[in-house]
Amino acid sequence: MTKPLATYFATIQDMPETEYKVEILEDGPVKKVAVNGKIYEVDYNLGGDTIHSIIMDHQSHGVQISNAGHSVYDVQHKQDYFQVQVINELMRMRRSHTQSVAAGRQIIMAQMPGVILKVYVNPGDEVQVGTPLCVLVAMKMENEIKSPINGIVKEVYIRDEDKVAVNEKMMVIE
Repeated sequence: MTKPLATYFATIQDMPETEYKVEILEDGPVKKVAVNGKIYEVDYNLGGDTIHSIIMDHQSHGVQISNAGHSVYDVQHKQDYFQVQVINELMRMRRSHTQSVAAGRQIIMAQMPGVILKVYVNPGDEVQVGTPLCVLVAMKMENEIKSPINGIVKEVYIRDEDKVAVNEKMMVIE
């Protein structure tokens, strides 16, 4: 396989534990792209501000892609909707280092505005890394917020059906 021109890592909001390695192998009218090692030839055209025409395997796909924030994109194909985060190798390395050293008091903040669908924990509950804490509905998507550390829930500032703003404190875990 040829050396990639660029490498990115993509995760889908509903499946954060699944990561896709995307490598741009050739750039031109028809791009050669590898996704987790499988090579695709992709013909790509921008048909408007957010409408993209993508041809793969002789099939045309009209896809709406819009920027939803830092490295996050809303992708709609027919009736399917995904929120995708795309990061480069350096950002991925920094993130894995940051996640691996999470310790001590953790303040869980809302990463996006939305409505709390369900709170799963109460003060005093013991949680492990990955334990679901609550569900935040944003842009018609349910986002399960998980504990970044093993610890005890010290404070909960939210209840079911509360509206939250970006960076609003939701709970504290120690």
